[in-house]
Amino acid sequence: MTFSANSLKILLAAGLLLAGTAVAAQESAGTGQEMYNKLCSGCHSASPAAMKGKPVDSLVAGMERVKNLSNATGAAARMQQTVQSLSPAQVKDIATYLNQMK
Repeated sequence: MTFSANSLKILLAAGLLLAGTAVAAQESAGTGQEMYNKLCSGCHSASPAAMKGKPVDSLVAGMERVKNLSNATGAAARMQQTVQSLSPAQVKDIATYLNQMK
């Protein structure tokens, strides 16, 4: 199989793009781990079986639901206060960390 110079450039660019995406996900998970340990692990444990490996979008949606609860009480109210203080990027970082847990 032979490749033209343009094909090789495209393959190289695609490889660099994928590598950059993987590095960004690792950085996001590292930041998410710090926030999870500080803000969430007290109630959800250091290794929350129900959330480990779940899709990022699903985890973000769950946090958004809690954020928008009306009349939250008890633990839900405490979580709501915590989640409301987070930016969308921070919520995604925590979700990325949970997604990468095994």
